[in-house]
Amino acid sequence: MKQKEFLSFISKELKSNRKIALLIVADSSNSSPGRQGFKMAVNEDAESIGTIGGGIMENDMIEFALGLLFSEKHTEIKRLYHSNSPTQEKSGLICGGRQTIIFKFLSNFDLKTVENIINNLDEMIPGVLSVDAKNFSYKSQKDISKIEFFDDGIKWKYNEQIGISETVYIVGGGHIGLAVSRVMKNLGFYVVVFDHREDVFTIEQNDYADEIIICKYEEVGDKVREGDRSYVVIATPMHAGDSSALNSVIDKDLRYIGLMGSKRKIKTIFDTLTELGADKNKFSKVHTPIGLEIQAETPEEIAISIAAEIIKVKHM
Repeated sequence: MKQKEFLSFISKELKSNRKIALLIVADSSNSSPGRQGFKMAVNEDAESIGTIGGGIMENDMIEFALGLLFSEKHTEIKRLYHSNSPTQEKSGLICGGRQTIIFKFLSNFDLKTVENIINNLDEMIPGVLSVDAKNFSYKSQKDISKIEFFDDGIKWKYNEQIGISETVYIVGGGHIGLAVSRVMKNLGFYVVVFDHREDVFTIEQNDYADEIIICKYEEVGDKVREGDRSYVVIATPMHAGDSSALNSVIDKDLRYIGLMGSKRKIKTIFDTLTELGADKNKFSKVHTPIGLEIQAETPEEIAISIAAEIIKVKHM
């Protein structure tokens, strides 16, 4: 789900002086269909955006939210179990596991906070959304690496970094770069493409990239934001370009570095960079050959395999 699209839905409703029920999966077990951080917004007409896991559980939670939307309560929390246990609140699902859902009811009073988050998304400025029984707040220039949720059964608090989108940096604007741009944009990533050429038709066709930067491949590392929301895909049109790009990012703190090429080509690149002084121990963090092994052949299939590997790393 795209954060800005989700928040714009909320903003539009609040500007019309309509209430919104914001549902957040604050905590979950691995077998739960609703993962931590999943969100849904429901307006007064039962129109919704996002998901908290789907199925009958989601339908029931929408009905519950609508029932509370016009009540005096501003916040509610449910601790659901996906089982038939008679001693726990059941979600309606039997897949096992559990999830905790926060229901926060927003009004025009919260519009400034929502718009502040949207503005920070546009500017790629980090901030933290905090929700508890009394508050719905957002502070800029604060950074946390993972969602934080404290719950002792009486008091609880939820913190999540919002303001920096997951960003994929694609080094190489050819057919693979274009296909990866398309897939990753559809997955909600902020897409940045690097290439040393200006007049390549695949770059001219790339309407999916949020940014296209023409520069030398050895300069890529200077333009990549470090952090666990940054993913680098290296697929330049030439051996030397791959080597230069990898050398520029290998020392950076990144969630993912993927390098396209045959095993022989990769070994040559690693050997060359080692001779130039690179720490060979750091090559272990490079995903290569890039992508999950699905016998991909076309640029579109290769893009799917790369996206699948990035998604796997994202949720590890």
